[in-house]
Amino acid sequence: MIIKITSKANSKIKDVVKLTKPSYQKEKGLFLAEGYHLFEMAKEEGLIDSVFTLKEVKGLDPLIPQYIIDEEILEKISSLTTPQGIITIVKLPKEKEISSRKILYLDDISDPGNMGTIFRTALAFGYDDIVITKGSVYPYSSKVIQASQGAIFKLNILTEDNYYLPRLKSLGYDVVVTYLKDAIDIETTPKLDKFVLVLGNEAHGVGEDVLSFATYKVKIDIKNIESLNVAIAGAIAMYTLK
Repeated sequence: MIIKITSKANSKIKDVVKLTKPSYQKEKGLFLAEGYHLFEMAKEEGLIDSVFTLKEVKGLDPLIPQYIIDEEILEKISSLTTPQGIITIVKLPKEKEISSRKILYLDDISDPGNMGTIFRTALAFGYDDIVITKGSVYPYSSKVIQASQGAIFKLNILTEDNYYLPRLKSLGYDVVVTYLKDAIDIETTPKLDKFVLVLGNEAHGVGEDVLSFATYKVKIDIKNIESLNVAIAGAIAMYTLK
């Protein structure tokens, strides 16, 4: 379905602008993804609602609306310094039951670049189920999506409302918390059958309420500096425990 839009005042364009706000994304069950790479990944997962593009995209389901726009309108709705020619409106993925033996738990991660990088690494190392606390940055914000390089389309992202640590522990998961005090070297962690790896806030680390559920507190052996960026530490931890 090809539809041409020539005015920035068009109601569809106004709706796209609103979709930069998490509250509106949740209300509509949609979010934005910019660029052809993210378009292809959303298409692969069957999550495309519609597209806003400078030129018609071939091979797309004809029932999916394609709004043909000009450069001026694209610049209005894009969050990128250099827009890539296409913005995809993506359906929010449905949360699924946890099915894997290893889970990533993000406790108040505040930087979207860190969260997106963590998503990308999680997919690479097979951490398909990710639980996010309410204090974390919204996982479907444009900066998270860009930093994830599309990994978010292939992950099962859950909110803390659905999967609290006590429930996971009752299901037989060990809880491994990255921590600096009274912690063992992560290299000495025993092989775990099922586990939750917890990464904490960039400035404050893991909260005391989460820490109380720890089966193991682990740290990465580093020298000459106090700590690592959470995305880097998370990558090391995910690889070590996998």
